[in-house]
Amino acid sequence: MQDAPVAAEDPVAARIRALRMAHGLSYKKLSEAAGGLATSFLFNIEHGRKVPGEDVAARIAAALGDGAYEQLYRAWALVKSRGRNGRADHESLLGAWERLRAGFAVTDAGVAAGPGADSAREAARDAGRLRVPVLASAEDPGDGVRPDPERVLNTLSLDPSLYGSDADRARERFSALRRPFAFPLDPAQAARAPGLPAGYLAVVSREPLGGLRDDDAHVVRAGGRLEVVRGAAFAGAPLPEAVRGAGLTDPAALRAAYVGRIALLLPDVRR
Repeated sequence: MQDAPVAAEDPVAARIRALRMAHGLSYKKLSEAAGGLATSFLFNIEHGRKVPGEDVAARIAAALGDGAYEQLYRAWALVKSRGRNGRADHESLLGAWERLRAGFAVTDAGVAAGPGADSAREAARDAGRLRVPVLASAEDPGDGVRPDPERVLNTLSLDPSLYGSDADRARERFSALRRPFAFPLDPAQAARAPGLPAGYLAVVSREPLGGLRDDDAHVVRAGGRLEVVRGAAFAGAPLPEAVRGAGLTDPAALRAAYVGRIALLLPDVRR
């Protein structure tokens, strides 16, 4: 399968090709690393002929060692989908490509700075403003502004400007997060509150406890670990065995051990 020219206006397709070649990966090797995608599908993604879903785009980023830019890959997939089905016009697509280039803070080979470079640099300063450290496990990260470095596996960059028509909503949601961090949800933790899928990253906002709703998911520290509890637990509802076993047996003890609220869920692309 021979390489073909990549459309210059698509920065992520160009980046995928450049990283694959830099790593010496064939389409077959990249397919295996990304979880078994068809090699022809990868070829067509790379050359602008197919549109991946957001989860597939995230898997490709992880397979290329580019997982720190997961949100940019996801935004790219979303923009590509909207362009393909007619919900984004040509000018909107060009604007999205500039924001993506700025977010990567790199110039792809063969893409020269031209009109709009100033706005791209301005977007670059804005991109990745909210960075969320991802813990390797549910180990208690402590009370510092950021978790201890040895507990952090990588960092996610949440950039609301990459969400197109949903940017204002995303910006409002992200700006409400307080000293956020993320940790992987295992099946036992996920089963404790409605809507928590196992295999996802739970983004915790370290905000004061208040406005409790029974089915909201919160996090407490128990025996050196992070444990998920429902909002109802702070009003006396039954507690998980792991929480009781750590000595948190009543609402007062739970409040003293409170860490924050699960405010956002993101697919765990390390899986």
